[in-house]
Amino acid sequence: MRIKRYVANTMQQAIARVKADFGDDAVILHTRRFRRGFLGLLGKSRVEVIAAVDPARSNGNPRQRELERAREATLEAIKALQEEVRSLKRMLGEQPAAAPRMPHGMSMALLRLKEQDLPEEECQALLERAVPPDSLEQAEDPQWVWERVAAQLVAEIPTAPPWDFSKTPVIVPLVGPTGVGKTTTIAKLAANFSMLAKRSVGLVTVDTYRIAAVEQLRAYANIMGVDLLVAYTPDELRRAVATLEDRDLILIDTAGRSQHHAMHMAELRAFLEVLPSPQVHLVISATTRRQDMAEIVERFRGTAFQRLIITKLDETRAYGSLYSAPRLAGKPLAYLTTGQSVPDDIEVADAQQVARLILGDAP
Repeated sequence: MRIKRYVANTMQQAIARVKADFGDDAVILHTRRFRRGFLGLLGKSRVEVIAAVDPARSNGNPRQRELERAREATLEAIKALQEEVRSLKRMLGEQPAAAPRMPHGMSMALLRLKEQDLPEEECQALLERAVPPDSLEQAEDPQWVWERVAAQLVAEIPTAPPWDFSKTPVIVPLVGPTGVGKTTTIAKLAANFSMLAKRSVGLVTVDTYRIAAVEQLRAYANIMGVDLLVAYTPDELRRAVATLEDRDLILIDTAGRSQHHAMHMAELRAFLEVLPSPQVHLVISATTRRQDMAEIVERFRGTAFQRLIITKLDETRAYGSLYSAPRLAGKPLAYLTTGQSVPDDIEVADAQQVARLILGDAP
């Protein structure tokens, strides 16, 4: 063991000298403070430190120890870097394989469906149902895919047959939000059934919130030679329907109701509840956004509507609503309107025609 005595002005200086000579392995054996001079009274305060080190345990000179610590730090950094590399390799190994290329015909059909304002996941699901997984070679052909998707749309879009007049009167109220064209649609239906189908038709309106709506329908009724009654209360509606009970068809125009207004919806239900076996039709504009359409369908479920009428097809080039509406409502399409002309711009919904509107002309 090596032993050495150190004298310094302060303890810090003494310890620094010990570490400089012996390093971190030094052992302090003794320390004391003392003064030089007569009886230790006049001299400056000093510090004495006696230290020792075991050469067998010593790591050598300070420079050597510093190099060793640097080496250890470098090794730790290399280990950490290696672990990060291994982690990245694991992550890359867990990544899913790249999706296979979509056949040309399917990609064209997907683009067309997305242009029709249909959500991409719904478009993808429709294509998967239309094109069997073992037909990828044929799916390169746009014409072949068009025919398959058109057939799938026809299968998935429910439509309702014309009304059954074996039991009369057939009572048809039209309900829906404001501005979708209920009054004009009533006039078109009345004109077609009274003038073309030669059915006896009666009209009732409870849309007394808009004076113009009553006068508009009255003008149509006068031209067609059919009766129009106005009902301000549910009881008046009951009496009006009783008055027209000898007609084949009674069409009822209701006030436009915001799906956001609970009181208005309650008033509408109060009118419908007095009707005997009504066939309620929900009228929705083809220009309605899908999110709004979903909300309209849910809010009007309280009317117990049975069929759908989609209007204003002439005001859009995106016909996805013809596919979305019956799926959201779980009800069939009954009629489509394509303009303002009475009685011409209305037709019975046909699934094949709807499929052609959505897909466009065959490639």
